[in-house]
Amino acid sequence: MTIRTKREETDMQTGFRTIKTVNANEIHMRDPFVFAYGAERKYYLFGTTFADGCGDQDPIFEVYVSDDLTLWTGPYAAFQPPKGFWGVRHYWAPEVFEVDGRFYMFASFKGGIGENRGTGILVADHPAGPYRVHSEGPVTLAGHECLDGTYYEDDDGQRWIVFCHEWTELYEGKIKALRLTKDLKASYGEAVTILNAADRPWIRLFGDPRIEKTGYLTDAPFLYRARNGELLLLWSSYSVPNYGDSGLGGYTVAIARSANGRMDGPWTHDERLFMDRNAGHSSLFRDFENRLWICTHYPDTPHGQERPLFLPVEETENGLALR
Repeated sequence: MTIRTKREETDMQTGFRTIKTVNANEIHMRDPFVFAYGAERKYYLFGTTFADGCGDQDPIFEVYVSDDLTLWTGPYAAFQPPKGFWGVRHYWAPEVFEVDGRFYMFASFKGGIGENRGTGILVADHPAGPYRVHSEGPVTLAGHECLDGTYYEDDDGQRWIVFCHEWTELYEGKIKALRLTKDLKASYGEAVTILNAADRPWIRLFGDPRIEKTGYLTDAPFLYRARNGELLLLWSSYSVPNYGDSGLGGYTVAIARSANGRMDGPWTHDERLFMDRNAGHSSLFRDFENRLWICTHYPDTPHGQERPLFLPVEETENGLALR
């Protein structure tokens, strides 16, 4: 097991909340993401927690650590924004990936007045942090409302960010992809459109009375290569009642697929929802016995009750099935 230095331990504990060891169902968190770190045989859990700050405390990203996916110790501070950082609120949906021996956090932030929401990239020397600013501002579409960026590297070594172009701007929310530079500091080129949420027969309009808008929401893209070479995209939105496996008509997980494994597709859609249980914003990870799990928050509503949930997943030749 890796021995952490005193400085690393101090950096992790610069938060202001009480450090406790609890069960996963005692952690209030949306958009959970597990990074399994084989060098330590430890799991690191990130998510949307202290997203807008409180009182005199600025928003931060937090992390919990576990040996067994059952008991979690935290929250520790994973990222505390430096003075002048462009993201001032809505610290949402952090995801961590190991690339070239370093750890990169892709996370959503909302800028100040007149600035858009987007995904920025942070970097650290350890999966728990402390994370530092890496990209110069958001790497999603400039001047547009975007969120929930995730990372993928294709068979040609091209690095991508896949993200949601928001319904609040477009009405018909979309999921798009942009190429990333090798150093993960910026995106470039034309965006590839993967899907338009309004095309799905199961989706229902999502509304926010505070801004008097409705539209077709896209959330939480996450990519996975099936055994047969197809590229699968998990994503979330809200379904009509009596459509999915439980018929709840709530937050759900759907799957789109690129049969040739390429980001530019063509993409098709599974008519059967992967999960319709008032749960969503999901990602996948493997435990230290190489078993596959889905990490999701449950329930989605009522707000304030969300908790991380880990469910075993079976791999099929062309996809995934809940066990």
